Amino acid sequence: MEQLFAYARSLGLDAIAITHPQPFTEARVVLEDRITNGLYPEFAERDLSVRINPQALLPSVKAIISVALAYKTVAPQIQPHSGIVSRYAWGEDYHRVLTAKLQQLAQWMQEHLDLSEYVIAVDTKPTIDRAIALRAGLGWLGYNSCVFVPPFGSWVFLGSILVDIALPVTSEPIRQNPCHSCGRCIKACPTHALYAPYKINPHICISYLTQMSGIIPIELRDKIGNKLWGCDTCQEVCPINKQASVCSHAEFFPQPTTCIPVIPLLNISKREFSERFGKTPIGWRGKGILQRNAAIVCGNQQLKEAIPELAKCLRDPKPYLRATAAWALGKINTLQAREALIAAKNWETDPEVLREIDTALHRN
Repeated sequence: MEQLFAYARSLGLDAIAITHPQPFTEARVVLEDRITNGLYPEFAERDLSVRINPQALLPSVKAIISVALAYKTVAPQIQPHSGIVSRYAWGEDYHRVLTAKLQQLAQWMQEHLDLSEYVIAVDTKPTIDRAIALRAGLGWLGYNSCVFVPPFGSWVFLGSILVDIALPVTSEPIRQNPCHSCGRCIKACPTHALYAPYKINPHICISYLTQMSGIIPIELRDKIGNKLWGCDTCQEVCPINKQASVCSHAEFFPQPTTCIPVIPLLNISKREFSERFGKTPIGWRGKGILQRNAAIVCGNQQLKEAIPELAKCLRDPKPYLRATAAWALGKINTLQAREALIAAKNWETDPEVLREIDTALHRN
């Protein structure tokens, strides 16, 4: 195991632990409760028997390796006319970075430990990566539902490898939990998505809202503020995270900055979007979602300079972008903004977009 762990560290993996592959029966109760109460993420696998049973993914599994890769780098900066991007999306897509490292680790195991079959999971498989990390003793669960891995706090990406060779369990679950004397994350959540310890409504979490398809509910747009992509509020207010160790992984440093000017994003071309964001976690949703988010930030900041570009958005083929641009123009609410909205009524045919235009025009 010493050689395995040493090689993992040489790959840049910041924490590693091994656990057994028995079904995560305790997690099923939690997941069923979330489904019953409408709090189950739409992106997640619906078949719970697949999620909780590692054998459903790899019938020959005999052990699970859990790893963490830290991503706290520099301090975030806020600039005028810009939107804030969550730390996890500053650099390269962590799915690619961590998967590549786990692939190297698996290949080393094939050469040195007679590994035959394996499955790598980095948010892309039905496995419950948090449950695996907790059982392996990699970290402990915070009130904000994130896994805290000392000394990096919750600024970590989690991944795992299911393997067909028997490996010794390296540690037990961590029982300590400093959150019991805090709860600042719950109080700070902008939308109250984090409404109780370990309880979160994913459908109103800003991190989800900035990645969801379609039109973001109007009652939640103000709460997004200047967040262009994701939300780190529940992690930023955490005392443990403030003291967390920084990492030196060049892949996760800002490319180029921690915030992004939003007006140029409103009518960004596919080519420019691909060049700027294709290798980041933002790239998977496409440019339309980023344009929509940029419009919300423009509206919340009441950027008069954005009116010409928002007016162009009113002719975009995507109804959700036209609707959001109308809302943003209504928030800016100048004569020029109102003229753009009135003009759009002459050609708009989508009922939902027309409602947004009328609402914007009647805003006091």
